[in-house]
Amino acid sequence: MQNYSIQIEQSVLATLIDNYDKFEKYHTQLKPETFFYEANQSIYSAMQILYKDDKPIDADFIRQELDKQGTSIDDFLIAVITSTPTAVIEKYIKQLQEAHKEREALSVTTQLREGKISVEQLQTKLSKIQNLYDRVENNELSNKTINLDKLSPFLKDVITDLHSINEHPINMILSTVLTSMGGLIGARAKVTNGMFEVYPVIWSIIVAPSSLATKSTLTRYTKKCIFGELQDNLFVEYRGKLEKYQEEKKAYNNLSKEDKRNEIEPEKPEPQLLIFQNDGTPEAKLKSLEDNPNGGVVYYDEMKAELEKTNNDKSYKALKTSTFDGDRFHKRLVNGGSIILEHPILCENGLITEQWLLDVIHKDDIVSGFMARFLFSYNKKEDFKPLQIKPLSIKVEKYAKVGEFIIEMLELECKEPNLFNLTLEARNYYTNWFNDLSDTIFYTETDEEITSSYRLTTYVLKFALISYIFDMAYQENNIIKSGSIAIPLKYIKEAIYLFEIFRDENDKVLALFQKNNKLHKTLDDISMKLQNKIRATKDKRISKTNATNSIRGLNAKKLDEFIEKNLFRIEQIDRVNYIFEC
Repeated sequence: MQNYSIQIEQSVLATLIDNYDKFEKYHTQLKPETFFYEANQSIYSAMQILYKDDKPIDADFIRQELDKQGTSIDDFLIAVITSTPTAVIEKYIKQLQEAHKEREALSVTTQLREGKISVEQLQTKLSKIQNLYDRVENNELSNKTINLDKLSPFLKDVITDLHSINEHPINMILSTVLTSMGGLIGARAKVTNGMFEVYPVIWSIIVAPSSLATKSTLTRYTKKCIFGELQDNLFVEYRGKLEKYQEEKKAYNNLSKEDKRNEIEPEKPEPQLLIFQNDGTPEAKLKSLEDNPNGGVVYYDEMKAELEKTNNDKSYKALKTSTFDGDRFHKRLVNGGSIILEHPILCENGLITEQWLLDVIHKDDIVSGFMARFLFSYNKKEDFKPLQIKPLSIKVEKYAKVGEFIIEMLELECKEPNLFNLTLEARNYYTNWFNDLSDTIFYTETDEEITSSYRLTTYVLKFALISYIFDMAYQENNIIKSGSIAIPLKYIKEAIYLFEIFRDENDKVLALFQKNNKLHKTLDDISMKLQNKIRATKDKRISKTNATNSIRGLNAKKLDEFIEKNLFRIEQIDRVNYIFEC
């Protein structure tokens, strides 16, 4: 504590003010009490309130919030906003955290000396203090640094409940949940950004040790939360139709030949599906999609056989590609007739082990764009905890009624999809984000990375559509009846955050493929990507925020390492930190 300085606190606050991206990135690592000085605690509390209310975090809004609370510390606020932002904020945050833990430890040891607590209580309190910043207010529910506060209410709540099963990695739960949500919507809705339209089709693969993943348990509860009793009710309805058909068929067969000419032969019903079977031939899937034109979702407890089938049958691969893009599909049958699918949409979620994925993957699968269509969740043994038997109290009913609301709102057998668009603000934000990212992708990535990146960007619109529909249904807001088909900005921001999560997972898989000679080209190291990006710019520089948000594999910690090694230098211009080559 002897080297503690108010300037460190002021510098951290100055860095976060007027830099919304920085605040979004680091706010879960700080609490008001992380700061020693009371005035700085009040300033940071005001910033948290502004962030929660989705308001700008700048001096004027902070001052207004402090005035609301009756806190008069204008001199301290001026001292903060005139302080120099730091280029090494992570190091400063670490110092503040350690100093905070020292203060808390001193406080409880004082309580022990004064006889206010026992030795046992001291040990418990010290243990909690040591872990004070390991999990910040349950925002990071696993060793993946995923901030659930950035997710919409429905998605946040259902993931939090499903996490209670056995603390599965959050990216794994996201894979299963988002795929299920997309499957329930199916071809009943699509979204446009003004240039192209996409359906909410999500393909996801969970790479994980088979037994540890306990995916069957997670999938079972995800189905309960998203689909409730919808599929079971459809099967009950089908059994009733089948019994009626059998009676009518029997009556028809008992007719004379002459009477049969005047009657229409009863047609055998087919079950309506939201959840499709995971076995059968490609032709069987075609028939199921023909009978269920709005599609749904299929789950693979073990995906190796499906990937082998896809890679060994070109026509089946073509079918699957059509189901991803929602293109009209036509197939002439060998025995005569044709199958025409208007919107052949099918979401899928599967589990595979790392070794089986490597066994089945073809070298062309990434660069061709097929495997790049999948969202990966890549998990190792250390990402899991020992399996536990424990009672579960997930209130699936509150989520299941959301799915029922959506099916009623969009209509189970709707003939044409409901077309959603983006608000002007959301469309401009998405456009700027995509164009900036595309520029970086072009200059920094190999062919296989580029293919993967562009495929992943299509998911942003899908995520926004899915989250918006479910979130509105969570509030029992019939957006079709009210005509609220424009998706607001906050859902695009959430979707971009989800994109970043899965891009990180995708990086791990690409690295795995490279290590096992499954790529055509060697991936450039991160410093080379940064160098290429800087050289491609007009001013031969890139903002630190842009660098860490758009370049594959680059984060603030890695960038600080490059700077410390004098590979790059950082310079502040007009309060923005820019990265230059040394």
